[in-house]
Amino acid sequence: MLVISTAGDLAHALADPPDGLEAILHRYQPLMAEAVVFIIDPGDRESDLSKLRGQPFELWEFILLSDGWYEAVFIISDDGAGHVVLIPDRDDIDPTLLTICREHAVTDV
Repeated sequence: MLVISTAGDLAHALADPPDGLEAILHRYQPLMAEAVVFIIDPGDRESDLSKLRGQPFELWEFILLSDGWYEAVFIISDDGAGHVVLIPDRDDIDPTLLTICREHAVTDV
């Protein structure tokens, strides 16, 4: 799992972004002071994500499907800080995360 928590981390990820993620990552560039981005890889489990985030994968603001990726957004404090979890829509990804995303996602508008 790739965790992006600084502008430097984001610049590094944008140097060679996973397929379909460049536009999504650019969208969060101006928000890096308030957001942490988690990119799920094959083998990452929902329990791993929950430990890193310090909270379970629930109570999201929205889940969006765009360019083969689920984008789950969580507001974690009143000051607007949040987490963004990016999950590829692929069969080798944790089925718990995929089931949640597939049941609750809206498509990119």
